[in-house]
Amino acid sequence: MVPNPSTPLTRRAALALGASIPLSGCLGLITGALGNQVPSSVPADLSHESLGVVDTGGEIDIVTDADLTLVYFFATWCGPCGPQQEELHDVRDEYDTETLAMRAISPEDDEAEVFEYWETEEAEYPACIDPDSDVHAEFGISAYPSLVLVDPDGEVRWHTSGTTDAEDIIERVDEELDG
Repeated sequence: MVPNPSTPLTRRAALALGASIPLSGCLGLITGALGNQVPSSVPADLSHESLGVVDTGGEIDIVTDADLTLVYFFATWCGPCGPQQEELHDVRDEYDTETLAMRAISPEDDEAEVFEYWETEEAEYPACIDPDSDVHAEFGISAYPSLVLVDPDGEVRWHTSGTTDAEDIIERVDEELDG
């Protein structure tokens, strides 16, 4: 049965919608009703100002010369982003930086808060903030956490949103490296 868009919400539907709103902030369900719109490629020369955690600061390449780059879109207020970061520790331990570079990008504008969060998470790869959402727009990101795997030419090889197990990420990276 196809719902009629002119029919008012039933009580059950209204309750279901209301229950989903608190969960939607991280997954972008309200602001990005269609979710991420990741393109098939991004500019290979994309760079952004680093937070200076893990690296010395200055500009960092988002798409790197490594065999693959995993770009992690996160926010300090995103509940699932903490567990995702734990999974990414295992991914980082699996590869050297010439094989898999990792970058993280937050849409927030409070540099000190994101810097502190990144240090607390003990992440071992560069992060940056993107308050104007320039990098987010290039990658078509509206949901957190999101992961995008790109090659050195900026070709998107894989992407996902929501928390993803390290095993699944490693499997995808290995498939791309072997392919």
